[in-house]
Amino acid sequence: MLSTKTKLLLIAALAFVVVAGSMTSDALSRSSKTGAVVGGLIAGAAIGAAISSANHPTTVYVEERSKPKPNKWGESFSPKSGVRCYPAQHACYSSDGAYNANWTHKVYAR
Repeated sequence: MLSTKTKLLLIAALAFVVVAGSMTSDALSRSSKTGAVVGGLIAGAAIGAAISSANHPTTVYVEERSKPKPNKWGESFSPKSGVRCYPAQHACYSSDGAYNANWTHKVYAR
C-alpha cells in the first residue's frame, strides 16, 4: 500500500502532466512561465499536504511524579495552647520563643 505522501506526490505529478500536456507546443512556448508556475503551485500544495498529514502522535503520556515529601521543619503541633513542638528538633517552645524543657520531656522522653 502506498503511503499518503507517495499518493499525493503521484497526484501532483499527474496534474502537472495533464496541465502541461493540454497546452499545444505553440501555447507552451508562449506561456512556459505560466505552466511552470502552475506546476510549481500544484507540486507545492501536494508536498505541503503530504507533510501536514504525516502521522503525528495523538496521545501524549506523561509520567506522574510523586508528591514531594513535606518539610520536616515546617511540621509542628501544639500539645497545649502557647506551646509549639517540632518533631525534627525533638523540642518544644513557648509562644514567646523560649525553649520549654517541661513539654519537651513530656512529648519526646523515651
